[in-house]
Amino acid sequence: MKKMDQVNENCGNANTTDASSDTLDNVLSKIGFGKFNYVVIALAGITLACVFLETVTINVILPLAQCDLDMTTQDKSILSSIGFVGIILSSHLWGFLADTRGRKKVIVPTLFIASFLSLVSSIATSFWLLLLLRFLNGVFISGPSATVYAYVGEFHSVEMRSRALMYVSAVLGLACYWYPGTASWILNQEWSHYFAALDITLKPWRLFIIIATLPTIVCAICLLIFVPESPKYTFAQGDEAETLSILQLAYRKNKGNSFHLKIKSLTKDDEFGVGLKERNQNVFEFMWNQTKPLFQHPHLKNTLRACFIQFSIFSSTNGFWTFFPEIANGIGIWRYDGDQPATICEIYNATRSLQVNSNVSLASNQCLTKLEPSTFINILVEHTIYAVGWIILAVIINKIGKLIAINSIFTICTISAITLIFSKSSLLSNISYVTVMAVGLTITVVSASTAELCPTQYRAMALCLSLMVGRLGGVCGSLFIGFLMDHYCTYIFLMPAVLLAISACLTFTIPNIGNID
Repeated sequence: MKKMDQVNENCGNANTTDASSDTLDNVLSKIGFGKFNYVVIALAGITLACVFLETVTINVILPLAQCDLDMTTQDKSILSSIGFVGIILSSHLWGFLADTRGRKKVIVPTLFIASFLSLVSSIATSFWLLLLLRFLNGVFISGPSATVYAYVGEFHSVEMRSRALMYVSAVLGLACYWYPGTASWILNQEWSHYFAALDITLKPWRLFIIIATLPTIVCAICLLIFVPESPKYTFAQGDEAETLSILQLAYRKNKGNSFHLKIKSLTKDDEFGVGLKERNQNVFEFMWNQTKPLFQHPHLKNTLRACFIQFSIFSSTNGFWTFFPEIANGIGIWRYDGDQPATICEIYNATRSLQVNSNVSLASNQCLTKLEPSTFINILVEHTIYAVGWIILAVIINKIGKLIAINSIFTICTISAITLIFSKSSLLSNISYVTVMAVGLTITVVSASTAELCPTQYRAMALCLSLMVGRLGGVCGSLFIGFLMDHYCTYIFLMPAVLLAISACLTFTIPNIGNID
């Protein structure tokens, strides 16, 4: 504090903002929105893109790796979901560590470890080794997946928090273009190189895993160097000097080095009225005490509501994503073969045997070496919807409010799910299927609402818990669809229609969600 005061005194005629004491949220409002915020938002968005790449890369390489790793259809199903199992099992731990050890101290190390495990998985020579490595990768990539929302939100005042999180999602959507771009470039090449030292044959699918991991490494390095810990976390820890130092850094980056925020102390408002638990407890007791308040009054309703809504969203978007390439490919074959009127389920049943026999039949020794161009086009379209959608939400979220934004998307996606049951147009079915998966646009808005309802010391834990339940919904959605697809295809589209309709009703009970900033 003395050192910082001396710096302020030596500034002479330097520009200052005069206030001896103020609340943290008011100070964040004075800091404004500038270069520092853009850096935090950009790195956070890229971090989430890295999380996405680490979890979905395995899906696109499964058909190509099947023969090399001698995988059955059941093996591929297990491998595609094992990363999410790791995320689900570890989300609670990372939420606890983020609330008690620091946001940045969780995000950076877990990114490094996850990228290392992903690189090692690129040279796995057996299904079981790859399964273990992708599970561990899921465990560690879970760290930043929810923590980053709390991290970004705590650099912004209440009136700017939702917009900042929308910008993060927009960066996520744009950064994810790396996925279809590199996949279409690398995976459809035909070459192989044998490395005797490792006793493996390097093929495009192995190279793609390596290339897809590079952004994670670069992002972790940038986070380590260019951004500080969350000011709200340090303040909740009682480290006022460090908090003031972080605020000064943000202010100078936004206003210029000649500007100084003259704040001598921070006033604790209701958000910081409850301190963290004592450190002399063992880790399990500490974790329990950190979680228990979320399931007690006054947080219980908010916790259960957020968990159910995220479960509904993830089951609709991640659940349907599992079969998206196969169904989209089937629609492409159907349209090329005459495009007779048929529902999406009729198309799936008619083209499924053809795709299986021609692409991935181990019994006939036919190993897939390339993916259909339509697969990459559909992935590109989905990413574009997310990128543009998040940008639009970032611009209008403060004008229309979170309630209208969430319910508009829920309504459109519910109608699209119902359309899939009856539509006999392959084009309309394809559009409707893509639209249902676009419900993931609301994940960030719901996360922002969850963050605003929780005090700082429980915020990361609440986000991790809700997203953990959400990912459980993704796994359940995939299993539900996979179980019914072959014989009860029509009924799978009732799942998102019902869940999203219920969730839309629940959003009206979220406190203050209808407020417009």
